[in-house]
Amino acid sequence: MKLPVSIATRTPTRTATAFASFGLTVVLALAGCSGDGTTFGDTNGAPSTGVYVIQNTAPPASGSAAKATSTPAAATGTILQFATSASGTATPVSTIANLNVTSLAFLAVDGMGDIYTAATEGTTGTSLLEFPVNSSNNAQPTRGIPFNTTTQISAPNGLAVDPAGDIALPETSGVAIFASTANGSVPPSDFITAGGASTLVNATAAAVDANDNLYIVNSGEGATNPIVVFNTTSTGAPVRSIGGALTTMAVGSPQAIATDTAGNLYVANVVSGVSSILIFEPTATGNTPPLRNITGSNTLLGCVGGIAVDNAGYLYVVSVPTCGSTASPSVLKFSTTGDGNIAPVASFTSSTWTNADPTLSIAVYGVTQP
Repeated sequence: MKLPVSIATRTPTRTATAFASFGLTVVLALAGCSGDGTTFGDTNGAPSTGVYVIQNTAPPASGSAAKATSTPAAATGTILQFATSASGTATPVSTIANLNVTSLAFLAVDGMGDIYTAATEGTTGTSLLEFPVNSSNNAQPTRGIPFNTTTQISAPNGLAVDPAGDIALPETSGVAIFASTANGSVPPSDFITAGGASTLVNATAAAVDANDNLYIVNSGEGATNPIVVFNTTSTGAPVRSIGGALTTMAVGSPQAIATDTAGNLYVANVVSGVSSILIFEPTATGNTPPLRNITGSNTLLGCVGGIAVDNAGYLYVVSVPTCGSTASPSVLKFSTTGDGNIAPVASFTSSTWTNADPTLSIAVYGVTQP
């Protein structure tokens, strides 16, 4: 693992080198995903850089006027791509749609710009899918990992992907790790089990950094610290934890996390309905205050969710007006050196992005300008 998952730097080849401490050293032949009879469309029509979010569209409610007067549309999930320079009311530059899925959750990109998401299909269950960079329209996934007893994944709470394409999926039972070449119904290369030495209690988000650290958010009752950190020296126990009054976090308050090229940790945090973006130094441990804390009325932060950092010094966070809602989302963009009650350098909404996924997911690939 050479770069943080949120940093988009293209690598010419993919190798299973990251998360080495968790067994991700096996290189497998990459098999293609089996088709479902769908005709797939353009996989090279989108720009290679952009800001990705999810639009989930539910069918009309039972008994609604729309349902009574027309054939209701099925629930669908699509991935919207916006320019990194998007501002105001923006139009997507590309959409991955018509995927025959009822909903999507979580987003990540790897060092090649490939896109990862969890897709739920009405008849075949849920799978983690990878789409190639430049994908648009009814794109063909290059690989998929179904959630079943073999993969040990049932209901993930988050997703982290390193530049090589190695995957971490946190959920209540622990964190499943898959190699960059894992495809189909295969066991994870390793599994960090909740409880015991790991101290994990309902893991809900993950991020990786340039120093082989795997950050996991602890959200369950009884957890002692909101963030625990594993790395290549781990043998089941975290190498450090972050928590305490000085951090301004509580167990369950971090909604999403990301890292930058220097290894700083960014936390989208909500405590008693008040949102903030906390930035911790790479070696932060224990009850330590954040380096910076972006919060206040000028920030325009409502209730925050997903967060991502690009390689040009900007962070992006998804915000909605009310906690618990996925409606009327917006993306707020800040400088990574920002602190206090500052205004975002840019923000955007869209008439085609009206209902985000429940974790308000976001991913960024490529260099951006203010």
